[in-house]
Amino acid sequence: MIGPRRAGKSTVLYQLMDELEKQGISQEAMLHINFEDPKLASNLTLDGVDSLFDTYRTLVYPSGKAYLFLDEIQNIPEWERWIQARVQTENVKIFITGSSAKLMSRELATLLTGRHLSFEILPLSFGEFLRFKQIPRTRVASAPIKNALEEYLKWGSFPKVVLADTEQYKRDILLEYYDDILFKDIVVRHNIRDAMQLRSLVGHLMSQTGKLLSFQRLANIMQVSNDLSIHYCNYAEEAYLVEFLSFYSMKASIRQRHPHKIHALDLGLRNVVSFSQSEDSGRLIETAVYDALRRSYGDKLFYWQEEGEIDFIVQQGTEVTHVYQVVSDGLDDPDILNRECRSLHNAAKQFPKAECALIVKKLSKKMPKLPFKIILLWQFLLD
Repeated sequence: MIGPRRAGKSTVLYQLMDELEKQGISQEAMLHINFEDPKLASNLTLDGVDSLFDTYRTLVYPSGKAYLFLDEIQNIPEWERWIQARVQTENVKIFITGSSAKLMSRELATLLTGRHLSFEILPLSFGEFLRFKQIPRTRVASAPIKNALEEYLKWGSFPKVVLADTEQYKRDILLEYYDDILFKDIVVRHNIRDAMQLRSLVGHLMSQTGKLLSFQRLANIMQVSNDLSIHYCNYAEEAYLVEFLSFYSMKASIRQRHPHKIHALDLGLRNVVSFSQSEDSGRLIETAVYDALRRSYGDKLFYWQEEGEIDFIVQQGTEVTHVYQVVSDGLDDPDILNRECRSLHNAAKQFPKAECALIVKKLSKKMPKLPFKIILLWQFLLD
């Protein structure tokens, strides 16, 4: 299982252990190791892991099928080879978690071809958010759902943050998470010398959610080399802080000529560290839609730009199947409405088989009938 720190990966491991125990697997047959436990600081090597496992086999569970639950495995250099060796030589089933988007890398897929399944654990979806808050789904936007949506857009959806009692506590938790991610998942893992420079660049990235930005332009803004800009962006993406949405084109050369669009992976983290002093409602809503679409379509998601910009293009196989445009408010303004509709019209001509939809936070009383599907934000996030 992979996903950002504090999204619930360890909780899922414990739930799996509980389920196995219900199925009759003894507690002795299950070994759980958290590689971020300070007590294991001197054992974060392959030899150290060997020693822990051999001790377990000698003193606790000498024979029989063992179930290993290895938390934050990325802290062990070359852990993939240890997993491969144990799977080939021991009667074991292994569950691993890590806070790196590259954990299930090409190397692991090569080493364990056909012998592993990967799952991504992300901060809560809006539907999960409502369940945590014990707010029932309804067919109309009830006051609790409207309030929950505003909270979701402001504080994000890390489980502990959702359940926190006060806004100050939510802020404190998010700042702690951010520091942990920066230090443990980027500074330590990649031996970053200038942590303040990294913090400044990543903070700028987070504040730019929903905007286009090239790596070269970022390098110029932050006064670093282009290579360093690219490295820091890759590290931030690997640590689940931001992701970079590519321009849609079937040709890689065309995609590479266009800037990426930045999206934060959790709006709460973005909001507590952003350099921006405005609420940026439109871009926050667009990012919320991105996070929802990403769960369904992953790397089949793009933005597109011709005469106007389209926020999201979904490609399935060789066909574009969905086109989404996101609007916060202002649809009472004919100029804004015409601009957004013009972009969708152009996309509909370019991708005639695609379903085109306008996602809006609230409907305008003056909005004319449009030839596109209109979806309210809260409904889209739930569906």
